[in-house]
Amino acid sequence: MSETLTKSGLSIPSIGLGTWDMQGPTCSRIVQEALEIGYRHIDGASMYENEAEVGKGVSESGVDREEIFLTTKINTTGWTPSKGNGPFLQNKDIAKSFEKSLLDLNTDYVDLLLIHWPRFETNLGDILEILYRLKDAKKTKEIGVANFNSYLLNEFTNLGFKDIYCNQVEYHPFLSQAKLLEVMQDLEMIPVAYCPICRGDVARHDVIIDLAEKYSKTPAQIALRWIYQQKIVSIPKTANSYRLKENIDIFDFEIEYKDMLQIYSLERNQRLVPNLEANELMYPFD
Repeated sequence: MSETLTKSGLSIPSIGLGTWDMQGPTCSRIVQEALEIGYRHIDGASMYENEAEVGKGVSESGVDREEIFLTTKINTTGWTPSKGNGPFLQNKDIAKSFEKSLLDLNTDYVDLLLIHWPRFETNLGDILEILYRLKDAKKTKEIGVANFNSYLLNEFTNLGFKDIYCNQVEYHPFLSQAKLLEVMQDLEMIPVAYCPICRGDVARHDVIIDLAEKYSKTPAQIALRWIYQQKIVSIPKTANSYRLKENIDIFDFEIEYKDMLQIYSLERNQRLVPNLEANELMYPFD
């Protein structure tokens, strides 16, 4: 099985580093260290307010920019509405915000640009048109989304956008995304899992602990390998150097089918990140 997934000629490494909630020198250090030990996929976002630190880590790693898969996200939730019923995010603000991201990241382009949340009053088609213009200008290689539900994923096709690269969602052994994953497969979108080890909760479940002993791996490695064998990308976050090495060391074993089923059975609808509901002027979020 490949250590990357490919769509439209662009390959995304199956394990990346998430950078949510990492700030200052710690963020720069971990990004630099991750790249030095072999990571080639760094996931960031405007909302995280740490893109300058991510950019510093990338620059100081010494790894060629062309070898790194770099993701950022447009923040559509943090904008103050104008008087009346104006949009959260004006069209001109999208490009302006993204230009600031590129400046902070110290790069001329990103590999993947996402809409971070499906919450906005302006038209989805209009936003996508702007993002695809950025793609045409070679400021991003591909366009994707995060936290979009099945209804909205199907809406892309209705709007004429049939090549959305990915949908990034919370996914781990305790949260089934079966319906959403099926829709993504039908639409040939790459699934990207954040919180894949459930912020450490996988290390406290007896089934995963027992499987870790069976395969001589850690519980986190079991969870990440389980996701990897589903052909899903994972972006675990850690500020710990040991965990950083551990999370990428999952390519030398395979979980048996019966054990995969055991992990599937652990689903308990445990969601770490609350859904930000779509604005009522947009689409229902369910």
